[in-house]
Amino acid sequence: MKLEHVKSTPSFVILNKYLLWLLVIQMMTALAYYGYVPLIPQMVKEFSLNNTQIGWMTSAVFLGSSIIAIPSGMITDRFGARKSLFAFCLLLVFVIFSFSISNSYFVILVLLFLLGTGYGGITPGTNKSIMENFDVHNRGTAMGLKQMGVSLGSTLGSLLLPLIANQWGWRIGILSIAVLLVLVCLFHFKVLDEREDYHKQTNVLKNIKDITKNKKLMKIIAIITFFIWVQLSVMTYLVLYLHESVHYSLSFSLFCLALLQIGGALGRACWGVISDRFFNRNRGVIIALIGLISGVLVLILGMLSGEIPEVIIAFLSLCLGITTQGWNGMFVLMISEVVKREQIGLASGVGLATVYAGAIFGTPLSGWIIDFSGNFEAMWMICGVAIFIIGGLTICLKLDTNLND
Repeated sequence: MKLEHVKSTPSFVILNKYLLWLLVIQMMTALAYYGYVPLIPQMVKEFSLNNTQIGWMTSAVFLGSSIIAIPSGMITDRFGARKSLFAFCLLLVFVIFSFSISNSYFVILVLLFLLGTGYGGITPGTNKSIMENFDVHNRGTAMGLKQMGVSLGSTLGSLLLPLIANQWGWRIGILSIAVLLVLVCLFHFKVLDEREDYHKQTNVLKNIKDITKNKKLMKIIAIITFFIWVQLSVMTYLVLYLHESVHYSLSFSLFCLALLQIGGALGRACWGVISDRFFNRNRGVIIALIGLISGVLVLILGMLSGEIPEVIIAFLSLCLGITTQGWNGMFVLMISEVVKREQIGLASGVGLATVYAGAIFGTPLSGWIIDFSGNFEAMWMICGVAIFIIGGLTICLKLDTNLND
């Protein structure tokens, strides 16, 4: 039985039970995926890590996500979102439990790779669920709200995990995530027992050929590769920059990381609503606008000094979240809208696999720039100029072609 599309007001979309559960899944898996970030300072002390090694931790996560992205898209298209989401959540439980007892940097890298593998199957599943259950008029809003779970999960980790780690150690903080994921797995089928997944047999090779020939999809992927480089660089190095270079307290720097994630949650929700209500669902214009604003804000970040009032730094962190961390909903919606419905899972996988290159190579590159130059400012300048230029170029490209109206 094919699921009926939801065509209604934004308030109904927000209260939709199916969407709320997708939001929970996205939030809890993102908590697992990004949970190591606020714990990096403690790991640096325990394992004596430099900035390049920190960058490779992020690369390991995204390498796993990149490798599994295309197979997970195929799995989602073949078996449906409900079953695939459960399987990948279960894999995350195993990895997080193992992470909590790890005792070497190499083991952590391996587990972070597996963590990325588990999380790599979440986005294709949740994307397909949104595209199959929501009408084009509310799809941007629904996708934005669903993607808001990524930032909410990261924010929850930024606020709570350092407190748990300071009291009982970072391993207990990681273990608490595993417990929450177990609850998600236990309730997954019960919450969705009224729904039936819709899927059918498809020609995988033909779909891959069609996707690689989709010029709009390839343009979107190329643009977002730069966006994710800047996104992960800001997320990974913000705390270290504010604490070590600008000399704010560690607690305030972690608070700014939380504000960054809160801004990301707001951005992912708001950009979708703005696109649906004010830009006639023109997603490309929104991406260009985000790129331009992000470039300016990152350049400002690179010019900070310890004399600037904390309230201004906090506001800047929030704005950086809305922009550098808030574009993901638009991206996953765009790659889902420019392909046929039966190709959504696979297209999401292909898009994510390619885009993750920006995280795999970009974050260590940012770490290398910091180590080579001896300061964070050079890295922020390079990132800011790059994303501003990409945002400007995006204005010239016509990226919107909706095949799923």
